[in-house]
Amino acid sequence: MHRLNNAPNLPDFLVKSTLGIALVSVLIVTPFALSNFAVGHYLIGIFTLILTSLCTINAYHCYQGNYHLGLNLFGIAPAIIIAIGYALYELGVVASYWPYLGILAFYFMLPEKPAWITNIIFILTISPIAWYVLEPSVAIRFTAVLLGLSFFAFLSMREIFKQHHMLKQLSATDPLTGLNNRLLLKSTIDHAIHQSARSNIAMSLIMLDIDHFKKINDEYGHSVGDSILGAIGALLQSFFRKDDTIFRIGGEEFLILIHNTNGIATHKIAEKLRSKIENLSLLPNGSVTVSIGVCELQADMNRKSWMKQCDDNLYLAKSSGRNQVVVSST
Repeated sequence: MHRLNNAPNLPDFLVKSTLGIALVSVLIVTPFALSNFAVGHYLIGIFTLILTSLCTINAYHCYQGNYHLGLNLFGIAPAIIIAIGYALYELGVVASYWPYLGILAFYFMLPEKPAWITNIIFILTISPIAWYVLEPSVAIRFTAVLLGLSFFAFLSMREIFKQHHMLKQLSATDPLTGLNNRLLLKSTIDHAIHQSARSNIAMSLIMLDIDHFKKINDEYGHSVGDSILGAIGALLQSFFRKDDTIFRIGGEEFLILIHNTNGIATHKIAEKLRSKIENLSLLPNGSVTVSIGVCELQADMNRKSWMKQCDDNLYLAKSSGRNQVVVSST
């Protein structure tokens, strides 16, 4: 399964919650659509039938693992507002319970900001209709519950989104260095390959391994080893651009994806990085060195072959004496 690219930064749970909203809407609203036709409320029946049709399409997309922001924001949300607004106008108190489900639907099927903007539009649309068709005492209670539910849903979904992003960041971050861990490695490399093929942008990998790290741990202790990893992680974050992506992929092994940079330029960057690390004062009686493999993405490479070539270059750098950079010839 894959997700549509029109909403790449949305949380995964939104696909599942939208699927649930779409299925429940189809099951609940369809009988009412048919009954409205049966009693002669043809316009309400048409509106609700359009809504169920859009929800059916949405359910299909979500079942495939796709989230279609445009369909939800510019199709289903307006359909909900129109259908509920007209039903309330025509049927009065009989339809006064539908707005509460509408509010919940917005927050469970839309991203945070579009959800509360749509909710405000919904309330501004529904409230005047309610005050027109309902008795004042009923309209007061209706409005109070509508606003209370809206505020409760807003606070709840805001916290859910906040916790989701926090957990996602924690799960993808190495706690010692603050760098990315392996969780996003596969998708990041695959995306870079697709971007390079589509836009003809040069991409390169740097694979870095700390020399004799086990010996450092044995001689100085793991606390010193951890401090070295933290210091190198901090250097990598300050050394590379924001567009580049840095991973800690093993105990003392790091990988950097360099965007829009060919192998020759990346070789120079890697040499500069190697020298900077060697000149850091990380040990009391010596310096810490690194071995580096560099590989530019070639047209015939996939993720596995690209990373393997870079790993082979790293192995060659280590087997040839360490504290050096080996780059693939192009």
